[in-house]
Order: sequence, then structure tokens, then C-alpha cells
Amino acid sequence: MPWLLLFVAGFFECAWVIALKHSSGFTKAAPGVLTLLFMAISMYLLSLSMKQIPMGTAYGVWTGIGTAGVVIAGMLWFGESKDLLRIFFLMMIVLGVFGLRISSK
Repeated sequence: MPWLLLFVAGFFECAWVIALKHSSGFTKAAPGVLTLLFMAISMYLLSLSMKQIPMGTAYGVWTGIGTAGVVIAGMLWFGESKDLLRIFFLMMIVLGVFGLRISSK
């Protein structure tokens, strides 16, 4: 269960970053409110997962999911570069998250 909470927390991290992009520097109310809501949910779920997952592993996986998810969202929805080297480094992040998961007790 803590790993599921951690992965959901990572997805909410992606959601708040995307909402932040849409908030235009908190000048648009609805995306700004969603940013804060998604941040709170993400942090809360991260804190719950840390009850059973070591802090360094949980934080690394959480930020990795967030980073990879936002890079993918940027490529799919915001016209960001899909350069092969960028995809290679994205895969390194994903492998790092996977490595942290399988090496954790």
C-alpha cells in the first residue's frame, strides 16, 4: 500500500506542475487553486508513504515520477522537444526510479 500511495503522490506532483503552468504565475484563479490543492494532496500522500518507505527512497521515487511525468506531459501537450538525447535521459530517470523501487526493502 505505501508504494501505491507514493506513485499516486507522484502523479499528483505532475498534476500540480501542469496546473501551475496553466495558472500563468498564479494570475488565473482556477488553475492556481488546483495547483495548491494538488500540492497538498501530493505532499500528504508522500508523507503517508514515508511511514514505511525509507525517506531517501520515497523522495527519490516521488521526484523521479514527477520529473519524468512533467517531461512527458511537456512533450505531448506543450510542444516541448522530443529530441533523442532528451528521451535517453528521461529513460535514465525512469530506470533510476525503478532501481530505487527494486532495491528498497
